[in-house]
Amino acid sequence: MSRNTAISLILLSALGFGSMALFASIAYDAGVSPSMLLTLRFAIAVALLAPLVWLRRAALPRGRTLAGFVLMGLLYTGQSQAYFTALMHASSGLVGLLLYTYPVLVTMLAVAIGSERLDRRTMVLLIVAVAGMAVMLGGDLQGTPLGIMLGLAAAGIYAVYILLGGRITPGVDPLAGTLVIMSIAALGNGGFALAHGSSLPPTAAAWLAIAAIAALSAVAVATFLVGIRHVGPSQASIISTLEPVITLCLGVAVLSESVSGGQLLGGAMVLSAVILLAMRVRAKPHAARTQPAPG
Repeated sequence: MSRNTAISLILLSALGFGSMALFASIAYDAGVSPSMLLTLRFAIAVALLAPLVWLRRAALPRGRTLAGFVLMGLLYTGQSQAYFTALMHASSGLVGLLLYTYPVLVTMLAVAIGSERLDRRTMVLLIVAVAGMAVMLGGDLQGTPLGIMLGLAAAGIYAVYILLGGRITPGVDPLAGTLVIMSIAALGNGGFALAHGSSLPPTAAAWLAIAAIAALSAVAVATFLVGIRHVGPSQASIISTLEPVITLCLGVAVLSESVSGGQLLGGAMVLSAVILLAMRVRAKPHAARTQPAPG
Protein backbone atom coordinates (compact mmCIF):
# COMPACT_ATOMS: atom_id res chain seq x y z
CA MET A 1 0.00 0.00 0.00
CA SER A 2 1.28 3.47 -0.86
CA ARG A 3 1.84 6.15 1.74
CA ASN A 4 -0.83 8.37 0.16
CA THR A 5 -3.38 5.57 0.38
CA ALA A 6 -2.54 5.00 4.05
CA ILE A 7 -2.91 8.72 4.79
CA SER A 8 -6.25 8.72 2.96
CA LEU A 9 -7.46 5.87 5.18
CA ILE A 10 -6.45 7.74 8.34
CA LEU A 11 -8.23 10.83 7.03
CA LEU A 12 -11.31 8.67 6.39
CA SER A 13 -11.01 7.45 9.97
CA ALA A 14 -10.83 11.06 11.21
CA LEU A 15 -13.93 11.88 9.16
CA GLY A 16 -15.78 8.97 10.77
CA PHE A 17 -14.78 9.86 14.32
CA GLY A 18 -15.35 13.57 13.70
CA SER A 19 -18.88 12.95 12.40
CA MET A 20 -20.04 11.02 15.46
CA ALA A 21 -20.65 14.12 17.58
CA LEU A 22 -23.54 15.18 15.33
CA PHE A 23 -25.39 11.91 15.90
CA ALA A 24 -24.42 11.75 19.58
CA SER A 25 -26.17 15.06 20.18
CA ILE A 26 -29.42 13.52 18.88
CA ALA A 27 -29.10 10.58 21.27
CA TYR A 28 -28.25 12.80 24.23
CA ASP A 29 -31.22 15.07 23.52
CA ALA A 30 -33.42 11.96 23.78
CA GLY A 31 -32.05 11.22 27.25
CA VAL A 32 -29.57 8.44 26.37
CA SER A 33 -26.70 8.20 28.87
CA PRO A 34 -23.07 8.15 27.66
CA SER A 35 -22.55 4.59 28.95
CA MET A 36 -25.63 3.28 27.14
CA LEU A 37 -24.66 5.12 23.95
CA LEU A 38 -21.19 3.57 24.08
CA THR A 39 -22.58 0.11 24.82
CA LEU A 40 -25.00 0.20 21.90
CA ARG A 41 -22.41 1.83 19.64
CA PHE A 42 -20.04 -1.09 20.06
CA ALA A 43 -22.71 -3.80 20.22
CA ILE A 44 -24.33 -2.69 16.95
CA ALA A 45 -20.89 -2.41 15.36
CA VAL A 46 -20.21 -6.03 16.35
CA ALA A 47 -23.54 -7.08 14.78
CA LEU A 48 -22.55 -5.30 11.56
CA LEU A 49 -18.99 -6.60 11.46
CA ALA A 50 -19.53 -10.26 12.40
CA PRO A 51 -21.32 -11.24 9.13
CA LEU A 52 -18.65 -9.44 7.08
CA VAL A 53 -15.85 -11.27 8.87
CA TRP A 54 -17.68 -14.57 8.34
CA LEU A 55 -18.32 -13.89 4.63
CA ARG A 56 -14.66 -12.94 4.12
CA ARG A 57 -13.66 -16.08 6.02
CA ALA A 58 -11.18 -13.88 7.82
CA ALA A 59 -9.23 -15.63 10.55
CA LEU A 60 -9.61 -14.14 14.00
CA PRO A 61 -6.34 -13.30 15.76
CA ARG A 62 -4.99 -15.96 18.10
CA GLY A 63 -2.56 -16.33 20.95
CA ARG A 64 -0.58 -13.25 21.93
CA THR A 65 -2.06 -11.27 19.04
CA LEU A 66 -5.59 -11.99 20.27
CA ALA A 67 -4.54 -10.94 23.76
CA GLY A 68 -3.25 -7.70 22.29
CA PHE A 69 -6.55 -6.95 20.57
CA VAL A 70 -8.45 -7.79 23.78
CA LEU A 71 -6.21 -5.32 25.59
CA MET A 72 -7.01 -2.72 22.92
CA GLY A 73 -10.70 -3.26 23.57
CA LEU A 74 -10.19 -2.76 27.29
CA LEU A 75 -8.14 0.37 26.64
CA TYR A 76 -10.87 1.68 24.35
CA THR A 77 -13.39 1.12 27.16
CA GLY A 78 -11.21 2.90 29.72
CA GLN A 79 -10.51 5.81 27.38
CA SER A 80 -14.15 6.41 26.55
CA GLN A 81 -15.27 6.18 30.17
CA ALA A 82 -12.50 8.53 31.34
CA TYR A 83 -13.37 11.04 28.63
CA PHE A 84 -17.12 11.12 29.26
CA THR A 85 -16.65 11.21 33.04
CA ALA A 86 -14.18 14.08 32.67
CA LEU A 87 -16.90 16.08 30.88
CA MET A 88 -18.89 15.97 34.14
CA HIS A 89 -16.05 17.67 36.04
CA ALA A 90 -14.53 20.06 33.49
CA SER A 91 -15.54 22.18 30.52
CA SER A 92 -15.69 20.51 27.13
CA GLY A 93 -12.96 22.84 25.86
CA LEU A 94 -10.55 21.81 28.60
CA VAL A 95 -11.32 18.10 28.26
CA GLY A 96 -10.92 18.30 24.49
CA LEU A 97 -7.60 20.09 24.83
CA LEU A 98 -6.32 17.54 27.34
CA LEU A 99 -7.43 14.63 25.16
CA TYR A 100 -5.66 16.00 22.11
CA THR A 101 -2.32 16.00 23.86
CA TYR A 102 -2.22 12.33 22.81
CA PRO A 103 -0.14 12.97 19.65
CA VAL A 104 2.62 14.33 21.91
CA LEU A 105 2.34 11.31 24.20
CA VAL A 106 2.33 8.88 21.25
CA THR A 107 5.46 10.47 19.80
CA MET A 108 7.27 10.53 23.15
CA LEU A 109 6.42 6.90 23.89
CA ALA A 110 7.32 5.73 20.37
CA VAL A 111 10.72 7.41 20.63
CA ALA A 112 11.24 6.10 24.17
CA ILE A 113 10.66 2.46 23.19
CA GLY A 114 12.75 2.84 20.04
CA SER A 115 9.99 2.08 17.56
CA GLU A 116 10.32 5.45 15.81
CA ARG A 117 12.84 8.23 15.38
CA LEU A 118 11.76 11.83 15.78
CA ASP A 119 12.89 14.06 12.91
CA ARG A 120 12.79 17.85 13.03
CA ARG A 121 9.98 18.18 10.51
CA THR A 122 7.64 15.84 12.39
CA MET A 123 8.43 17.65 15.64
CA VAL A 124 7.59 21.05 14.15
CA LEU A 125 4.35 19.78 12.62
CA LEU A 126 3.42 18.15 15.92
CA ILE A 127 3.87 21.47 17.72
CA VAL A 128 1.82 23.30 15.09
CA ALA A 129 -1.00 20.73 15.30
CA VAL A 130 -1.17 20.80 19.10
CA ALA A 131 -0.94 24.62 19.16
CA GLY A 132 -3.79 24.74 16.65
CA MET A 133 -5.84 22.48 18.91
CA ALA A 134 -5.12 24.80 21.85
CA VAL A 135 -6.30 27.83 19.87
CA MET A 136 -9.38 26.09 18.47
CA LEU A 137 -10.53 24.61 21.79
CA GLY A 138 -9.59 27.64 23.87
CA GLY A 139 -12.09 29.73 25.77
CA ASP A 140 -13.91 28.36 28.80
CA LEU A 141 -11.23 26.10 30.29
CA GLN A 142 -12.66 25.53 33.74
CA GLY A 143 -12.32 22.22 35.52
CA THR A 144 -11.74 20.44 38.80
CA PRO A 145 -8.56 18.49 39.55
CA LEU A 146 -10.53 15.26 38.98
CA GLY A 147 -11.68 16.47 35.56
CA ILE A 148 -8.12 17.39 34.59
CA MET A 149 -6.80 14.05 35.80
CA LEU A 150 -9.44 12.11 33.87
CA GLY A 151 -8.84 14.16 30.72
CA LEU A 152 -5.13 13.41 30.86
CA ALA A 153 -5.89 9.76 31.62
CA ALA A 154 -8.05 9.57 28.48
CA ALA A 155 -5.17 10.97 26.42
CA GLY A 156 -2.64 8.59 27.99
CA ILE A 157 -4.83 5.54 27.48
CA TYR A 158 -5.48 6.48 23.86
CA ALA A 159 -1.74 6.94 23.27
CA VAL A 160 -1.06 3.40 24.52
CA TYR A 161 -3.96 2.12 22.38
CA ILE A 162 -2.44 3.66 19.25
CA LEU A 163 1.05 2.33 19.96
CA LEU A 164 -0.29 -1.15 20.67
CA GLY A 165 -2.32 -1.05 17.47
CA GLY A 166 0.78 -0.20 15.48
CA ARG A 167 2.63 -3.20 16.87
CA ILE A 168 0.04 -5.98 16.56
CA THR A 169 -1.95 -5.13 13.42
CA PRO A 170 0.52 -6.32 10.71
CA GLY A 171 -0.67 -9.62 9.26
CA VAL A 172 -4.13 -9.43 10.86
CA ASP A 173 -7.31 -8.86 8.85
CA PRO A 174 -8.44 -5.34 9.86
CA LEU A 175 -12.11 -6.33 10.10
CA ALA A 176 -11.30 -9.33 12.30
CA GLY A 177 -9.14 -7.18 14.56
CA THR A 178 -11.81 -4.50 14.73
CA LEU A 179 -14.42 -7.14 15.61
CA VAL A 180 -12.40 -8.23 18.64
CA ILE A 181 -11.85 -4.63 19.81
CA MET A 182 -15.52 -3.76 19.42
CA SER A 183 -16.69 -6.92 21.19
CA ILE A 184 -14.55 -6.25 24.25
CA ALA A 185 -15.54 -2.57 24.28
CA ALA A 186 -19.23 -3.53 24.10
CA LEU A 187 -18.85 -5.84 27.10
CA GLY A 188 -16.80 -3.32 29.07
CA ASN A 189 -19.11 -0.38 28.49
CA GLY A 190 -22.11 -2.66 29.03
CA GLY A 191 -20.85 -3.30 32.54
CA PHE A 192 -20.73 0.43 33.23
CA ALA A 193 -24.22 0.90 31.75
CA LEU A 194 -25.65 -1.83 34.01
CA ALA A 195 -23.88 -0.42 37.04
CA HIS A 196 -25.37 3.01 36.38
CA GLY A 197 -28.85 1.66 35.66
CA SER A 198 -28.91 3.22 32.19
CA SER A 199 -32.06 2.76 30.13
CA LEU A 200 -32.44 2.00 26.42
CA PRO A 201 -33.07 4.82 23.91
CA PRO A 202 -36.72 5.92 24.06
CA THR A 203 -37.16 7.11 20.47
CA ALA A 204 -36.61 5.77 16.96
CA ALA A 205 -34.49 8.83 16.14
CA ALA A 206 -32.12 8.01 18.99
CA TRP A 207 -31.79 4.40 17.81
CA LEU A 208 -31.04 5.54 14.25
CA ALA A 209 -28.46 8.03 15.52
CA ILE A 210 -26.70 5.35 17.56
CA ALA A 211 -26.80 2.95 14.60
CA ALA A 212 -25.11 5.62 12.48
CA ILE A 213 -22.46 6.10 15.18
CA ALA A 214 -21.87 2.33 15.27
CA ALA A 215 -21.38 2.14 11.49
CA LEU A 216 -19.04 5.15 11.49
CA SER A 217 -17.13 3.67 14.43
CA ALA A 218 -16.56 0.34 12.70
CA VAL A 219 -15.28 2.03 9.53
CA ALA A 220 -13.14 4.50 11.47
CA VAL A 221 -11.42 1.88 13.61
CA ALA A 222 -10.77 -0.48 10.69
CA THR A 223 -9.34 2.20 8.40
CA PHE A 224 -7.16 3.55 11.21
CA LEU A 225 -5.73 0.10 11.91
CA VAL A 226 -4.82 -0.28 8.24
CA GLY A 227 -3.36 3.20 7.88
CA ILE A 228 -1.24 3.06 11.01
CA ARG A 229 0.68 0.09 9.63
CA HIS A 230 2.17 2.23 6.89
CA VAL A 231 2.76 5.65 8.46
CA GLY A 232 3.51 4.74 12.08
CA PRO A 233 1.79 5.82 15.32
CA SER A 234 3.31 9.32 15.59
CA GLN A 235 2.30 10.52 12.15
CA ALA A 236 -1.07 8.76 12.34
CA SER A 237 -1.84 10.58 15.59
CA ILE A 238 -0.91 13.95 14.06
CA ILE A 239 -3.20 13.33 11.09
CA SER A 240 -5.97 12.35 13.50
CA THR A 241 -5.92 15.82 15.07
CA LEU A 242 -8.11 16.72 12.08
CA GLU A 243 -11.04 15.02 13.87
CA PRO A 244 -12.21 18.06 15.91
CA VAL A 245 -11.73 20.29 12.86
CA ILE A 246 -14.13 18.02 10.96
CA THR A 247 -16.57 18.12 13.87
CA LEU A 248 -16.38 21.91 13.91
CA CYS A 249 -16.97 22.19 10.14
CA LEU A 250 -19.90 19.77 10.23
CA GLY A 251 -21.42 21.65 13.15
CA VAL A 252 -21.29 24.87 11.16
CA ALA A 253 -22.55 23.29 7.93
CA VAL A 254 -25.26 21.01 9.32
CA LEU A 255 -26.31 22.52 12.64
CA SER A 256 -25.67 26.17 11.73
CA GLU A 257 -23.39 26.57 14.74
CA SER A 258 -21.37 29.76 15.03
CA VAL A 259 -17.58 29.78 14.71
CA SER A 260 -15.12 32.30 16.10
CA GLY A 261 -12.02 33.73 14.50
CA GLY A 262 -9.88 31.81 16.98
CA GLN A 263 -11.51 28.54 16.01
CA LEU A 264 -10.89 29.27 12.33
CA LEU A 265 -7.24 30.09 13.03
CA GLY A 266 -6.76 26.96 15.13
CA GLY A 267 -8.44 24.78 12.53
CA ALA A 268 -6.26 26.27 9.80
CA MET A 269 -3.13 25.49 11.85
CA VAL A 270 -4.17 21.87 12.31
CA LEU A 271 -5.10 21.51 8.65
CA SER A 272 -1.77 23.02 7.56
CA ALA A 273 0.16 20.59 9.76
CA VAL A 274 -1.74 17.61 8.33
CA ILE A 275 -1.25 18.76 4.73
CA LEU A 276 2.47 19.37 5.21
CA LEU A 277 2.82 15.98 6.88
CA ALA A 278 1.02 14.32 3.97
CA MET A 279 3.42 16.02 1.55
CA ARG A 280 6.44 14.75 3.49
CA VAL A 281 8.88 12.62 1.51
CA ARG A 282 8.71 9.04 2.73
CA ALA A 283 11.40 8.29 5.29
CA LYS A 284 13.44 5.15 5.55
CA PRO A 285 11.42 2.13 6.76
CA HIS A 286 13.13 1.82 10.12
CA ALA A 287 12.51 5.49 10.84
CA ALA A 288 8.96 5.81 9.60
CA ARG A 289 7.27 2.55 10.52
CA THR A 290 6.59 0.70 13.69
CA GLN A 291 8.10 -2.76 13.88
CA PRO A 292 5.53 -5.50 14.50
CA ALA A 293 5.65 -7.37 17.75
CA PRO A 294 6.42 -11.11 17.57
CA GLY A 295 3.44 -13.47 17.65
